[in-house]
This record gives sequence, C-alpha cells and structure tokens, in this order.
Amino acid sequence: MRSSRSRAVILLGIPLGLSSACYAPKSERLSCDDVYAPEDSSFASIEALIQGPPKGCGGSECHSKEGQMNGLRLDDPQLAFEEFSTRTEQIYELVSSGEMPAEGQRWEDADLKALRSWYCNGAFPP
Repeated sequence: MRSSRSRAVILLGIPLGLSSACYAPKSERLSCDDVYAPEDSSFASIEALIQGPPKGCGGSECHSKEGQMNGLRLDDPQLAFEEFSTRTEQIYELVSSGEMPAEGQRWEDADLKALRSWYCNGAFPP
C-alpha cells in the first residue's frame, strides 16, 4: 500500500505533466481559433511537414528508429499519426515556440494552422 504522500505525488504529477501547455505563452498554446474548414484539414498535410525538408525530420535520424529522441518516432506514417494524435498539445507547443524542429526551418503560421485545423476538426487518421 502506498503512503498518502506518494499518492499525492502521483496525483499531482498527472495534472502537472498533462497541463504543460497551459503555462506556455498564449501564442504557443493549441487553440481551435482560426482553423481551416474540415475538408481542408487532413493528416496528409501534417505528414508532409514532418517528413519532408526543410521543416521536418526527413533525411534526419532525430525521431527515427535509429535515433528515437524523447521516445518519439516520426519516420513511419502510422507512428507519426499516433504521436501527433496523442501528444498534440505538447507537439504544438514545441513547434510553435520554434524549439522544434531542432534543425531546419521553423514552422510558419500556415503550418501551425494546418496542425490546429487537423486536430480541432477531429484528428482523423490518414
């Protein structure tokens, strides 16, 4: 049986870990304001960004099977979909802040809008 102190740490750890996007500057937080229409938002546009240069990991081992940084794999379309559909807020914060991609060009407003749109319109699989 866990002590009440360890239960508190576990309970407190869950919201804190999941709410990191709440503390980012508003411009870096995922919101459903200003999105494309559902028919204009698909994961294919997100996949093109993350796979191809100059804004993605294409040709790099940063998030591949060989160089799986932070447990994130983006070299396989199905794995990329799973990562983006389960970690959308955290990924949005990283790309909107310019922290990612570590190499290559920063995502532009239209790229961020594409990610917001796909997510806010249902995050449908490819």
